[in-house]
Amino acid sequence: MRIIGVDPGLNVTGFGIVEVSSDRCIHIRHGVIRTRPAETRLARLLCLRDGIRAAAIESGAILGAVEAGFVGLNARSAMTLGEARAAALLGLADAGIDAAEYAPALVKQTVAGYGRGEKSQVAEMVRLQLGLQSVPTPADAADALAVAITHWAHARIDPRTRPTIQAR
Repeated sequence: MRIIGVDPGLNVTGFGIVEVSSDRCIHIRHGVIRTRPAETRLARLLCLRDGIRAAAIESGAILGAVEAGFVGLNARSAMTLGEARAAALLGLADAGIDAAEYAPALVKQTVAGYGRGEKSQVAEMVRLQLGLQSVPTPADAADALAVAITHWAHARIDPRTRPTIQAR
């Protein structure tokens, strides 16, 4: 079974796909969807939605997970991140995939063992857990793989965290 993890952002949205085989999580692919700041916000959000949908369908993913938004002090940044998350969720829904959401601290805790770990530490743990030769780049894609690993780990522990699979 394949899981797509998503690290949303308006400029760059990372995605990572893993294959789950009993007690193993195997790297399939990872990448990013970049938008152009010169385009309208709507065009950028459509680009993100379409890119996530395409990645999910092309990879054969049946489960999805998205990093939940971090609420900081900047309301504009929070709104922009929320819009990017919505575009990613819609892309997954368009592909027939329901998605779980995980807080950034939970992703770090699950993958690196510490909820306030550095991005480099999380990326290195992703590399080790997936048996990769090098740390996945860019960082947004490594974070997306961490989200997919988190979903795999939590779905194994608590079946209630598994999203329902919708017909395509």
